[in-house]
Amino acid sequence: MCLPRRLIWSVAIVVGISMLIEGRPQPQRDLAHIAVVENAAWEQTLPQQFQNPFYKTPRVRDALARSSWFGPGEEVVYDRQAEKIPRMEIYNVLSHAGLIPRRRFF
Repeated sequence: MCLPRRLIWSVAIVVGISMLIEGRPQPQRDLAHIAVVENAAWEQTLPQQFQNPFYKTPRVRDALARSSWFGPGEEVVYDRQAEKIPRMEIYNVLSHAGLIPRRRFF
């Protein structure tokens, strides 16, 4: 009588622990935004004198990766609202503010 009860509890504990482990967020490699991946690929095509060796040191890469971890309440953004703003509208705002020169041929 005691053996089946122990067996049931053991199975329940194992199932519960496995559910906790499976439910935990797993590290994923595909979390990088496509714009970040494209920019990194473009930077690799630059000549060596234009590439910054500072970011290639392991200590700096680890520190930057650590500072970009997701904090409480943060999540991955797949659809950035800033990418939906037309570049001409950004140009108009900056040129009317006097931050960049206006183009004369429009």
